[in-house]
Amino acid sequence: MDTVIHAHDSNESPRTMLRLVDTETGAVVHPRGDHELEVTEWLLRAADHPARARAEWQAMDVALLRCGVSFAAIRVPADIVFAAARSEDRGRVDEYLATALHGGPVFVDRQSGRYYFLVPSSTCATWRVPDTVCLVAGSFLGVPHPSIDSSRYLARSSWCVPPGRPEAVCQADAVAQLVNVGRFRLAAVEETDSD
Repeated sequence: MDTVIHAHDSNESPRTMLRLVDTETGAVVHPRGDHELEVTEWLLRAADHPARARAEWQAMDVALLRCGVSFAAIRVPADIVFAAARSEDRGRVDEYLATALHGGPVFVDRQSGRYYFLVPSSTCATWRVPDTVCLVAGSFLGVPHPSIDSSRYLARSSWCVPPGRPEAVCQADAVAQLVNVGRFRLAAVEETDSD
């Protein structure tokens, strides 16, 4: 992909005067910094104290955010995710999650061995999938900064699939299907092991 810089009318604000444009499609290309800033601001809407959340991200890479404001979260044990992905390799699991969830945001807390799928705030009202927990409105969740991805091997929590844009969340049905596939594969292994 080649990009060119387009200058716009001098009456426009300095922020919109120069834009990167993909020469093949004509689409505006957003630098990672702008995209990351937009996602960060969206996530911070879920913070009781945005300044404190920013400080937590700077100090610990994780900030305490409230579920039910911008998103809810579904907590799933790692063994179910690994079974669904048919792998424990981080790269393969990340690829599987990105494909299965159509780019919906997911992060992992390696210390607890749990994955967190961001879903619409209304999801918990109808969520009834065994072996999972939907973190209802008012629950707090330690969320990694959007820049902390799986390449940060020492990070306690990191994004397997970072948020693609503000307000983009996983479809709850896709998460349920992933969990059910993982549970089915685990049950098949347990049944084979007991024979």
